Amino acid sequence: MTEQINPSARKIVDLDRQSIVLDGEERIHVSTLCDYGNKEYTISKLYDDVSTLYEGFLRGERVSNDGSCLGWRPDGNSPYQWMSYSQVRTKAHFFGSALVQKGFAPSNDTTIGIFSQNRPEWVISDLGCMTFSMVTAPLYSTLGPKGYEYIINLTSMKLIVVDDLEKASNLLSQIDKMPTLTHIVIMDSPISDQVKGQAKEANIEVISFEEMLTLGESNLQDPKPCKPEDMAVIRFTSGTTGVPKGAMTTHRNLVANVAAIYSLINRVHACEPGSVSISYLPLAHTYEHTLEAMLFLRGCSVGFFRGDVKTLVNDMQVLKPDVFPSVPRLANRLYDKIMGGVNSASFIKRNLFNLAYWLKSGDSQKGILRTDTWSDYLVFNKVQALLGGKVKWMITGSAPIAPEVLEFFRIVLGVQISEAYGQTETAAATTCTVPGETQAGHVGPPLPCNMMKVVDIPEMGYFAAEGKGEVCSKGENIFKGYYKNQEKTDETIDADGWLHSGDVGQWLPNGTLKIIDRMKHIYKLAQGEYVAPEKIETVLSRSNLIAQAFVYGESLKASNVAIIVPDEEELQRIAKGKNINESMQDLCKNEAIREAIKTELANVHKAGNLCGFEKVWDFSLQPEQFSIENGLLTPTMKNKRVTIKERFQPEIDDMYSRLQ
Repeated sequence: MTEQINPSARKIVDLDRQSIVLDGEERIHVSTLCDYGNKEYTISKLYDDVSTLYEGFLRGERVSNDGSCLGWRPDGNSPYQWMSYSQVRTKAHFFGSALVQKGFAPSNDTTIGIFSQNRPEWVISDLGCMTFSMVTAPLYSTLGPKGYEYIINLTSMKLIVVDDLEKASNLLSQIDKMPTLTHIVIMDSPISDQVKGQAKEANIEVISFEEMLTLGESNLQDPKPCKPEDMAVIRFTSGTTGVPKGAMTTHRNLVANVAAIYSLINRVHACEPGSVSISYLPLAHTYEHTLEAMLFLRGCSVGFFRGDVKTLVNDMQVLKPDVFPSVPRLANRLYDKIMGGVNSASFIKRNLFNLAYWLKSGDSQKGILRTDTWSDYLVFNKVQALLGGKVKWMITGSAPIAPEVLEFFRIVLGVQISEAYGQTETAAATTCTVPGETQAGHVGPPLPCNMMKVVDIPEMGYFAAEGKGEVCSKGENIFKGYYKNQEKTDETIDADGWLHSGDVGQWLPNGTLKIIDRMKHIYKLAQGEYVAPEKIETVLSRSNLIAQAFVYGESLKASNVAIIVPDEEELQRIAKGKNINESMQDLCKNEAIREAIKTELANVHKAGNLCGFEKVWDFSLQPEQFSIENGLLTPTMKNKRVTIKERFQPEIDDMYSRLQ
C-alpha cells in the first residue's frame, strides 16, 4: 500500500507560496502537495486498496484492530457506550440483507432514504446500502413537507429510514402524495399504535430498525459492494426557486476529497486509532459525511451528541474529542458566551484574561500553537475544559468565520484551526487553510483533489486577468451532475469539465483564495443555508401592505432582514382604523404600524411556504419607493442590490444589532 502524496507534503507549506500557477492564459492554480513536477496535478486516493467508502471502512476496522467505532449516550448522566468496527459492519450487513430480502435490488439503481438526526443507525443504514451497491438520499427537516414529497417522488423512493415516530407519522399523513413509498423503517421503538394505525390505513409497511436487523441476520445475503464509479449519495440542496436539486456524488468523488483533506492535515493531527470526533453537524450535509468517511478510513472513533445542541458542551466534556468540526454560527455562540463571562467578571479576572490573551497572541502570530503556558494553566484551561480538554484539531466550514473569532480559538484553545471552502457539488471542500497559517480572511489554497481558476464576470466588473472572477474547480471530487436535471447540470459544469460555483473569488499574492461576492445574489447564512433573496422578495410583494422589499443576509449572521416600502394607500387605511392620522414618513416610525407589518409578515411567510431560514426576522420601513430616478431600480425595474445595501447600511446595521 502506498500513499499518493508528494513527499514534500510532509513539510510545512511555504505560507508565501501556497499554490502553484500553471502556465497558460487560464492561470490555473494547483496544490503544492501534488507532484506537479510530473504534471500530476490532482490525487484520487490515499491508499491503493481504498477506492470506495466501503473499502475505507474495512481499512478502518483493520488498522484500529477492531477498535471503538460509534459511541452514544443513552442519557445525560451516563458515559459513552461503544460499538466496535466489526459490530457496525455486521449490523450494516444485516440491514442491507434485510433490504434485499424485502425485494430491493442490490444495485446502484436502488435509492434508500435516510431522514434522521445523527446517531449510530444513520451510519449503519448508510454502510448497509454501500454493502449492496445501493444509493442513499438523505433528507433533513428544513426541506419541509413539500421538499420531502418532491425528493421521494423524483427518486421513486420506496423505503425511507426515519429516527422517530413523529417523522413517520408526518410522512404517513401525506402518503397519498408519495405513491412510490411503500416502507418506513423507524429507529425508535416500540412503534406506537397511532403510527401502526396510520400505516395500516395507508397500506404502508412500518418496521423497526431492530426488526430489520433480525430479518437480515436470518436471511443473510452475500455482499455486493459498491464500485468507485457508483453513486454513493444523492444529496439534495435547496434550489433558487425552492425546488431541491439532487447532487449525484460517487465513491470516487468522496474518496478523492477524503485523501486531499487528510494529506493536508496529517502533519498537525494524525487522525489515527484512538482519535475521537464529536458528531453533531448534520450527516445529511456533505461536510460531516465526508469528514466521518475520513475518520473511518483512519480507524478513528465517532461519538454522537444527544440530539440537542444545548447539551453539546456536556457531551463533549464526557466524550473528550480531539477532533472538533464546527461551523461559524456555533463558534460565534461559544465566543459570545466566553467573552460575555469575561466582560462580566471582576476587574482583576478580566484583566488577567486580557493579559494572558495578549501574551499568547505572540505565539499564535508566529504559528506556534501550545497549551502548556502559564496563560493556559491559570486562565485558558477552563475554556479548554468546556470542550473536553483534549481538542487538537478544529475545522470550520459551510460559511465564512470572522477573523477575530478564528484568532480567539487559535489562542485560547491552542489548536490548529482549518477553514475549508467548498460545496455539495464538490463532495465537500475545494480549498482549506494550511497548517501554520496565521492570517485570516481567506479560505486557503486548492486541495490536491482539484485544480482551480477564476473566470471573467464582466457584468459585475470582475476579470480573471486581475485575479478576480467566478470560482471554478475541476478534479476527482467534482460530482456527476444533478439527478434527472440535465439542464441544471449543463449550467453548472461546462464543456471542459469545470464546475462553476457561482461564488466570486480573488487570488491573493500568497496563492490563497478569498471569497468576495456571490453571483445571482444568492447568499449563505451562518448556519450554512443558501438563501435566494429575490424569491423571498417576490413572496413579500404579494401582500397588499408591501409595495417593495429588499431582503438581505450575511454569511456571518443567522437571519434575514428587510427594507420594506409599505403600500401607502393600504397603510393609510390601516392607520385610519387605528385612529392614527400621520404622514407616510411618521407612519413608518409608528410602533402600532410596525406591529401590523409584523403580523402581516407572519401571514406572508406562512402563505408563501417559506422555510425558517428564509423568513425575515427584522425590517425597516421606508416611505420613499425604490425608483429608477433615485437610483434604486434598474431600467428593467429590478432592485439595484448593491446600491440599496449601501443606501440603507445604517438601517441594516441597526437591525442586526437588535437581533443579537
